Amino acid sequence: MSADLSARLDLRRRARRRSRWRRILIGVGVLVAVVAGAWLVGFSSVLETRDVSVQGNKLTTSEQVLDAAQVPLGTPLARVPSAAIRQRVLALPAVADVKLHRQWPNGLVIEVVERELVYQRMDAGSFQWVDAEGRVFRIVSERSPGIVAVTSNNEQRMLADVATVVAALPPQVAEATERVEASTIDHIVVLLVDGRSIVWGNADNSAEKTAVLPALLAMSGTVLDVSVPSHPAIR
Repeated sequence: MSADLSARLDLRRRARRRSRWRRILIGVGVLVAVVAGAWLVGFSSVLETRDVSVQGNKLTTSEQVLDAAQVPLGTPLARVPSAAIRQRVLALPAVADVKLHRQWPNGLVIEVVERELVYQRMDAGSFQWVDAEGRVFRIVSERSPGIVAVTSNNEQRMLADVATVVAALPPQVAEATERVEASTIDHIVVLLVDGRSIVWGNADNSAEKTAVLPALLAMSGTVLDVSVPSHPAIR
């Protein structure tokens, strides 16, 4: 082997060694950066939770939300127990949904979505606010604007069925409604301020029942029966 060839081979071997060491050093550097980043995010006090705020709440006070949330201040923001916090806030009557937003480096925002009033159920001088799911989420002593209902019980199935009927009423009918009465889930009646009544039956097929109402309202008669929408009746 000539001296020139031997020198070239030696240069190649040294180049491969340098390349191998370079890859090793790069790999070690990346590993160190990942470990340092994980420590910084998950364990360092630099990114700990210090400020908690509440958004979207009207019926529930921010203090009530914060008391229920029990956010562990001082915990790294990345390790805040989101699921547990959500479940605790969801236990508040007026709260329908909860979303948590991390605001780096030290902030946590609790976004509250509250239940919406569909109607008010009269009960022993008080008014229970009921949402679309039939959940009572607020009790007040005075009536608020909107439809009032009287039901024979406060079972969620009945309250939800009444909510379905109320939500299906056309705006002009809703405005002219004095109250809704439900003696059973199969006998829901809408009483109008002009003295007429709409026999709705149960909450099934409410869209079809709504569709036949305009024609019946244009006719004379005090009882409009849409309980069987394919065969409406008036008397």
